[in-house]
Amino acid sequence: MKNITHFLFLLTFLLSTTSCKKNTDNEKPIKKNIDKEIENWLSKTGIPSTSIVLFKDGNILKSKAYGYSNLKTKTLANTSTIYNTGSNFKSVTATAIMQLNEKGLIDIDKPINDYLKQSIEYFDKNTPITPRQLMSHQSGIPASIGINKVWERKSSRTLKEIASTIKPIEKPDKKHIYSNDGYTLLGLLIEEVTGLTYEEYIWKNILNPLEIETYGFLEPTPEMIEDLALPYHIRYNQAYPTDQLHLEQYPAGDIFLKPMDMAKFLMMHLNQGKVSNKNILSKESVQKMHQPNLEVEENFYYGLGFGINQIDGKKYTYHQGSLPGYLSVFLIDFETKSGVYITSNVSSSPIQDKQINLLLKYIFEYVKNDDITINLEVPIDKNKVIAVPSEMKLEKYIGKYKIAGAPVHLKIDKIGNQLFLINPAKERFRIEYLNSNKFFITTENEDIEFKENNGNIESLKLLSGGNEINAKKE
Repeated sequence: MKNITHFLFLLTFLLSTTSCKKNTDNEKPIKKNIDKEIENWLSKTGIPSTSIVLFKDGNILKSKAYGYSNLKTKTLANTSTIYNTGSNFKSVTATAIMQLNEKGLIDIDKPINDYLKQSIEYFDKNTPITPRQLMSHQSGIPASIGINKVWERKSSRTLKEIASTIKPIEKPDKKHIYSNDGYTLLGLLIEEVTGLTYEEYIWKNILNPLEIETYGFLEPTPEMIEDLALPYHIRYNQAYPTDQLHLEQYPAGDIFLKPMDMAKFLMMHLNQGKVSNKNILSKESVQKMHQPNLEVEENFYYGLGFGINQIDGKKYTYHQGSLPGYLSVFLIDFETKSGVYITSNVSSSPIQDKQINLLLKYIFEYVKNDDITINLEVPIDKNKVIAVPSEMKLEKYIGKYKIAGAPVHLKIDKIGNQLFLINPAKERFRIEYLNSNKFFITTENEDIEFKENNGNIESLKLLSGGNEINAKKE
C-alpha cells in the first residue's frame, strides 16, 4: 500500500511545466511512437509488464498492454490481464460511503460510532471521529498494514477484529496521517449499515452498474487467476518473482481488476457521477470528494478518497497504489475530462515509483496533445547483475552465522547451484551474486556482504534500508 506522503514530491514534479529542448536547426520535432517508447521503458526498467488506459473528453483514447504477465512462460499481458489496484481502490470505498450519505443511511459528519454495532472504545467522545475524517485521512488513526502470504497457513483478522484494536494517536482534523485502518472502519461501516458484505455492496452499487464484469475482485475466482499478472520485485533492473500476498485491511485497497475496470470508474467521476443513463453518484457528492481538505504539503491536499494537487489555481486528481508485486497510478483532469490509468506487476520502491510517475507524466502529455515529441526519461539503477564466475566456489558461504547481540542465527544454504538465506523465522530467501563477495536477496531490498580471510568466509553483513545486521560464521 502506498503512503501518501511518499509520493508528494513525485506528484508535484509530475504536474510541473514540461519543457522541451529548443530545436536550433529550425526543424520540426520528431513525433514519438508511444508504443515503442513504452516498450523501451519496460526494457530499461526491467518491469515485467504494464497496462495503460488513456481517456479524453470522456472517451477511451487508447487501451493497451505491454510486456509479460508471467516471465517464465513468456505469457504476454493483454487488456484482460488482471492486476491488484492497491490503494487506488480507496476511491471506490469512499464512493460507497458517499452513496450511503446520499441515501440518508449515514451522515459523513456524524460520529462513526453512531452507526457501528459495537463502538470503538478508544474514540474520544468529546472529539468523535467521522466518516469524512476517515476518508480524508484526518482521523488521527496511525498508519498500519497487515499483510499475509496467500500460501501461508494463517488466518487473517476480520474487519471487526481490526476495528477493535484501532486507537488514534492524534486528535481528528489536526494532522494528515495516511491510514489503511481508517478505510477498514469505512468497510465495516458499509457492511453494518447495509447488511451486505463489503464485496456485495461494492458490486451491486458501483461495479455492476458500471458494466464491469470482474466479479471476484476481492477473492479472485479460478478463471480470474488464469488472467492474473504474477507479482515481481526489481533488483538491479532485473525482475524476480515475489510472494503472492493479501492485505487484511482490504477496503483500503487489495482488489483485483482489469485496468479498464478502474478506468470506467474514473470516467464516471469525470462525468460527475453518471454512466450512460445511470447515476452512480450525485454531482454534488463527486464535487465534495474532489474538494481539497486539510493541506498535506504546500499545494497538495487529500479529498475524500482522492489525492488533489493544485497548481496555478487548477486542480488535478491523483493517486498511487501498491501491494508487494503490484504498482499502479492514475491522474485525471476534470476540465478536459481526461485521464491516465497505469498499472504494472512490480513492487513499489523509490526508483520504481519514480519510473512509473515519469511514465504517467509522459503519457498524460500524449493525452493532452494526441502526439508527443519529448523524450521519456527512464532512471535506472547503475549496478548490474553479473553471472557467478565459473571458478567461484559457492560452498564456502554455506553455514550458520550467529547474529551479533542476539541468540539467533542466519543460515546460508545451497540447493543445486543456488544459494539461499534462511532467517531466524525459517523463511527462505533466494540470493544472487552481484560482485566480489557481495550478494542480494531477490525479493527484498536487502544486500549481503561476506567478509573473507585467507579463502575462508568469517562473517556476513546484511544491509537493509540503511540498517546493518552483522553475523559471525560458526
